[in-house]
Amino acid sequence: MMDENSKKWAFWALSFAFLVDFLGYAFIVPILPSWKAQFGLSNTEATALVSLWAVPLFFLGPKTGRLTDRFGAGKTILFSLFALTIAALLYIVAMRITVIDGFYVLAIARLLHGASGAGIMTAGFAAASDIWPTNFGEISGKLIAMATIGGLLGPVIGGAAYTVNEEFAFFGLALITALVIPLVYVTTKELGQGGQPAQGSVPLKVFIQNPVLFRIGVLVTMTTLATGALEAGVPLFLADNLGLNAAWIGAVLLVMVVAQGLGGWMWGYLVDRNGPVRYMIFGWCLVTISLIAAGYVAHSISDKTLAAYMIIVLLGMFQFAISAAQVPMLPIIDTATSQVYGKGGAGLAFGAFGTAWAAGTIIGPLVIGPVFDYTNSWGITLGILAIPMLAGLIITIFNSQLLHDCYSEEMEKRLESE
Repeated sequence: MMDENSKKWAFWALSFAFLVDFLGYAFIVPILPSWKAQFGLSNTEATALVSLWAVPLFFLGPKTGRLTDRFGAGKTILFSLFALTIAALLYIVAMRITVIDGFYVLAIARLLHGASGAGIMTAGFAAASDIWPTNFGEISGKLIAMATIGGLLGPVIGGAAYTVNEEFAFFGLALITALVIPLVYVTTKELGQGGQPAQGSVPLKVFIQNPVLFRIGVLVTMTTLATGALEAGVPLFLADNLGLNAAWIGAVLLVMVVAQGLGGWMWGYLVDRNGPVRYMIFGWCLVTISLIAAGYVAHSISDKTLAAYMIIVLLGMFQFAISAAQVPMLPIIDTATSQVYGKGGAGLAFGAFGTAWAAGTIIGPLVIGPVFDYTNSWGITLGILAIPMLAGLIITIFNSQLLHDCYSEEMEKRLESE
């Protein structure tokens, strides 16, 4: 059994891996308006760069899950961090290359970054499930909070560094990522050495065949659809309505990500003590209200500056609430998979979770760009995002007993075995 000191080192290794992964994901967000002008991109093309990060996660989620179960979370995360460092350097190549359109190199860098993120997310949650089986909700909430901190720092550091010097910004990103590699290397044993993959069908079939996993897969997709759309759309909204540069856009995004980070830490702690379903319902209610209100403000208030600041506050409320809907899903995935596979299928489970996560992250940015291009109204665009949130609330309410029973029965078994 692992001692507490080893667990502490494992936690920090996972935390910093999640942090640098999402720091890189969000690093380019305030830079999008600059790239849009530099490469002559439409709103659809600019937001598509955000979506590309999730494409490898969608296709490789199940594969990285099986690789994690076979080779161990530590080795999977270590390899992913090396690839993440290379992806950061490719952004520099994209901005300097003249032989081909730099946009295509940006796309390749984004895809490599996404593939690395697939390994870190899948292996990270799998390791946490194995190391902390009875308080996985709290640990997964903390990991999401660390990822959110990365998402918080990414726009701030990216926007400020890019304003100073374009190459300096991405050299810095590569260096920050590389600094985490030694920490993960020395904790490879604690994070998991791997073994035989779990027995069973292809992970995507698990989501379809198991009633709990299928419903959670749909709900995960809905949450990331909204967050992905906003991460891509908000910088363009701020540039259009307030004329902010990359540095100021990064600073404004602090409001949103701080709220989500605080929420992730808090909801995970509460889920382990009171169960997940009640917090999911609360989260869905609040995110629906906040998006409807933001859409109304953007559509009805003529003072663009006042409307923008009101929307920033409402979207901060959205980010706090979306973590209440999202964080409790992780323990339910963990417990449902244990009932299907028993011990040893954590990587497989979170690989499938990554596919659902990525589906929404891909769809969201691809939807918000064309919707705004068609309607030319941020009010209508934000209001439309409330529709999947309302659907998520209805699905959760109608399946609340099923989700509650799945979680409670498995947690009782784990507590009895300790």
